[in-house]
Amino acid sequence: MKYAEQAEKYIEAISSLAVALDRLSGPFRKDIGTDAEQLFDKFSPDHWRRNAYGNALVRLRQMSENNFQFVETIGLLAVARYVFELSVWLRLFEKDSRYCMVYYKQLLETQLRYYEDSLAHMHREVALLKSFDALDHPVDEAVSLQEQKEFSAAEYGEMVRQNMSRVDALASRNFSLYLEDAKTNGYGFQAYLVEKKAIPPIESAINELKAELLEFENHVQKDVRDLARPRWQWRGMSKLAGIEHEHDYIYAYASKLLHATPASLTTNQKNLEIQEVCLFLRYIHVKILEIADLAHGQPECRFQVAPQPIVPGDAAR
Repeated sequence: MKYAEQAEKYIEAISSLAVALDRLSGPFRKDIGTDAEQLFDKFSPDHWRRNAYGNALVRLRQMSENNFQFVETIGLLAVARYVFELSVWLRLFEKDSRYCMVYYKQLLETQLRYYEDSLAHMHREVALLKSFDALDHPVDEAVSLQEQKEFSAAEYGEMVRQNMSRVDALASRNFSLYLEDAKTNGYGFQAYLVEKKAIPPIESAINELKAELLEFENHVQKDVRDLARPRWQWRGMSKLAGIEHEHDYIYAYASKLLHATPASLTTNQKNLEIQEVCLFLRYIHVKILEIADLAHGQPECRFQVAPQPIVPGDAAR
């Protein structure tokens, strides 16, 4: 079988898993008997295991449906890395249920960093918008009242429009979430809106997450706190999960092709070769099946049928 045909077969095999993954995720999300949302205790490792499996299967189903309509290097490597990291978590759950609580703390810390970064950016936005507001009115400040009287209304209006266009062009060179709104509302008023409307909910979310992290520290056992304390490193965790070799192979490709390093800029190989595409498609297919097997082994799925692999023949040599 030629490599292009093999790639098509793997894409078909991955896409065909969507229905089975959706069916498999059901018991993790709803009670089979009542079809109601299952109760959740955030300090129960078993509940976090169930939550992670349910979300993992939904995400894999979404990927199998949406990420293989068109296959290109960056997207393929991103999916491969994602399913690898997902398998690390699930393998760690199997190895030691305390990692379910590490998962919970990682979730809180990741959310906290996101909101803290968002808050810092909102403050930068306010400062930036205020600086453009100051630039937006130099005509009134630079031209005296007597000089303004010497201009016709049309001339003065044109001066204002030119200055506004200059400020808008300058603002367009900066990264701003509210630039288009500011062009309509005015830079000063938009800065006010960000301060009064956008920032308070972020500050509230940060306070809630800090309180939840403190609750975590006060509630869980010391051995769990100790397990969750070191900085998370994927290579170390993959070694603990028994798939360090997968980490080294995937991250070597990711570093080579996904990052703007001298090696990625100067190499003649900007994309994966077709043989490598087949390799990563096969890896993704196998990893999804592996995760499905792990899910099938959970108590929620004891009556489910595990997805079966579709294995294309070897490529012609």
